[in-house]
Amino acid sequence: MSLVNPISRRTVSLLAVLALTLPLAGKDPPGEKPAREDAPPTEKPAKAAAEAAAVEVHFNDDSNLKVRLRDEKLELVTPYGKLTIPVAEVRRIEFATRVPDEVTKKIDAAVANLAKEDFKAREAATAELLALGATAYPALLKAANSSDAEVKKRVEELLTKLREEVPEERLEIKPHDVIHTEHSKIAGRISAPSLKVSTAQFGEQQMKLSDVRSLNVPGAEPESTAVADAEPAPDSLMRLQGNVGKTYRFRVTGNVNGSVWGTDVYTTDSTLETAAVHAGALKPGQTGVVKVTIVAPPPVFVGSTRNGVTTSPYTIFPGAFKVSK
Repeated sequence: MSLVNPISRRTVSLLAVLALTLPLAGKDPPGEKPAREDAPPTEKPAKAAAEAAAVEVHFNDDSNLKVRLRDEKLELVTPYGKLTIPVAEVRRIEFATRVPDEVTKKIDAAVANLAKEDFKAREAATAELLALGATAYPALLKAANSSDAEVKKRVEELLTKLREEVPEERLEIKPHDVIHTEHSKIAGRISAPSLKVSTAQFGEQQMKLSDVRSLNVPGAEPESTAVADAEPAPDSLMRLQGNVGKTYRFRVTGNVNGSVWGTDVYTTDSTLETAAVHAGALKPGQTGVVKVTIVAPPPVFVGSTRNGVTTSPYTIFPGAFKVSK
């Protein structure tokens, strides 16, 4: 006679079925991988950041290229310490003037050769510096103060040729990188010599900062020329005439009643507001931001009539400037 009653048999059968159909405690259902607490985050944010880093680059040779920045952040060295700026927040960068070390050595050697007794060596050095163009401009500005009469003469001729042949914005010497984000504009020096980029044409590349003038996210407006951010025009530019090569942005209102000497290049005692009208940077009565670049004075200043303003000629003057929009 069996000792197991019918109810006990049914109970045992039910438990067996449950054992076959339910996973054991701590086990994952068949066909599913366990969820790990240390699993890496989804790649969607990274892809979105890559899409947001599409920028247009303006190179020193006036070419443009659309690229994607592959660096996640930029290290900017400022007078107040190092800042780390996420690339995804960058809207625009205006790059500092950079000359590679090997090119600097080449320029310095050519400038030194301008003082050689050998006429052919001086001619070769002059041709080499002219061929280097805007890259040699900062060094030539320094050499313009040479006590050697031959060097000074050749450098002044080179500077004149470069100003005639090279667009003004390419001769502007920028000491700082300026990074624009949505709410900030920060000046400093990017510590890396290059940025990692990818292009449709050339794939992954290292973009040297010495080759680049600026980059911006399409549609992002630079803030540097906003009227509210510019300095008011000084009473005279005479105090700035020793800062040859430096560029300033001033907020001025054009007028036709001031005194001006020169054409395109003006004496530093000229009225800036009137020179701006003569140069076509502003109209009479128009308030705006103009760019003023302090330049080495030419041997003579030529007078002319433009835009309703007549300027006067002048001979030797210790300071000069150019003005543009």
